[in-house]
Amino acid sequence: MDKAILKEHRIHGNDSFPLGTYTIEHEAGENILDCHWHDEWEFLLVTAGKATFQIDTAYYPVEKGQGIFVNSGCIHAGYPLQNSACTYRAIVFNPNLLCSTSFDPLQIKFIDPFLNEHYTLPAFISGKEAGESEALLYLLNILKICEDLPFAYELTVKAQLLLVLASFIKNHTFHTKTIQPLHNRKAEQLKTILSFIHENYSKKINSNEICQQVHINESYFCRFFKQMMRQTPIEYINMYRMNMAAKLLRDNDQKILDIAWSVGFDNLSYFNSVFKKQFQSTPSEYRQKKSRNP
Repeated sequence: MDKAILKEHRIHGNDSFPLGTYTIEHEAGENILDCHWHDEWEFLLVTAGKATFQIDTAYYPVEKGQGIFVNSGCIHAGYPLQNSACTYRAIVFNPNLLCSTSFDPLQIKFIDPFLNEHYTLPAFISGKEAGESEALLYLLNILKICEDLPFAYELTVKAQLLLVLASFIKNHTFHTKTIQPLHNRKAEQLKTILSFIHENYSKKINSNEICQQVHINESYFCRFFKQMMRQTPIEYINMYRMNMAAKLLRDNDQKILDIAWSVGFDNLSYFNSVFKKQFQSTPSEYRQKKSRNP
């Protein structure tokens, strides 16, 4: 199974300034962030509500004023927390933006260890540890600068990114990244499993088919998946199908029966029941609500 299915190919910024900022709002019960990974670094700040964010095999409840850091190659996702609405802002950028094009002793000393993954920034930025509140302030500055786009904003944003890095380094709140073969193998297996689900969600999927992708037995697979995703395989598959259905309900006028078929349900009553459980409204009610509030 090609794990590139989970890889995000979105272009952030442009060749001369590879950084993008985004604001994402979700109502209570809505999916927060589908599982994916990318080569870029990402800072994500919750500005309203709360949510649970997954980074590889770890989960972090994040509230307003807190954030997460996603390193290159890490699979990550977001899930509703206590049925709360959530608004978050993201800064996604190529970490090479921090680099010099010529020999730079400061880069060798302070930046390269992070690019080479000898060190890593903390995944959860609570604002309570040394340097974290300072880093969060610099990240908010970046978001404001990218909204206003003053002259030479790119230079100012790069300076703020370096200050973010410096705030963790000077307070020694970064981590030495140790080699964890078992952790890495589990993360790669999870990427393969989720890629298979995302590619085949519109068809009937059985656990034996998924097991064949990663060469594990079915009983171990169910325990492994629940440990990694905090959901059973069928719960995750249904959640993903419902998220795809919600997108179709928002984006086109297909009949609800056709949407149910297109996301892998051959029983409309069961589809309606699963959808209502996730979104607290029937598919038709959800469509009407979204058409009134685009």
